[in-house]
Amino acid sequence: MKEQLWFTLLVLAQLGAVTNNIRTSTSRLAKLLQISQQTASRRLSILEQKGFIRRVLNNRGQLIRIESKGASELTKIQSILEMALTKKRYRSFRGQVFTGLGEGAYYIRLEEYRKQFRKLLGYNPFPGTLNIQLMTEADVNEFQLLKATIGILIQGFESEGRSFGPVTCYPATVNGEQKAAILLIERTHHHPNVVEIIAPINLREKLNVSDNDIITVKFDLSDLLLPSQ
Repeated sequence: MKEQLWFTLLVLAQLGAVTNNIRTSTSRLAKLLQISQQTASRRLSILEQKGFIRRVLNNRGQLIRIESKGASELTKIQSILEMALTKKRYRSFRGQVFTGLGEGAYYIRLEEYRKQFRKLLGYNPFPGTLNIQLMTEADVNEFQLLKATIGILIQGFESEGRSFGPVTCYPATVNGEQKAAILLIERTHHHPNVVEIIAPINLREKLNVSDNDIITVKFDLSDLLLPSQ
């Protein structure tokens, strides 16, 4: 999200729009942001189009509330600021192991992806993913921070008339020892709080974990870059 938009979102949050519908005018918002009323109106329209806020217009003005997507963006920015101010290099989140639908395993088995995994990660991943459900809001926030950084991009491709989207990988370790990578598939049916993990070996066997067991995923922010926008 561009800085002009997230700062507008921040001001709306300060006015109470995270937990309530707030009544505010574009002229008031423009004054708070020190911009023109036209620019304030345009920013609200963009935030609404992107699903960050919800607006209800009536003869008394407009009611605005920050949607969950917008709240997630603010949480992400909070985590980035915390990281910058505390200089905390290592971050982690916990998740509960569960058996997925095999979606990640299907993608990993595709040779076009595997060639890039070998080149960019330095290993052939085991043809399956370890799926976890994030435990708490704090875990979700840590995962959002990770997603705000620039990971290792695995390019998409076309095969037999079908298009396969890009995949992003983030180097990590599982339970403090096992080298792995967090996998973000652009086209996925998983819940946003679900994390898929790949490794050069079968993580379930190596870590001796089963469904409902809790694992810790650790990543090093010094190995990652924050986006410029």
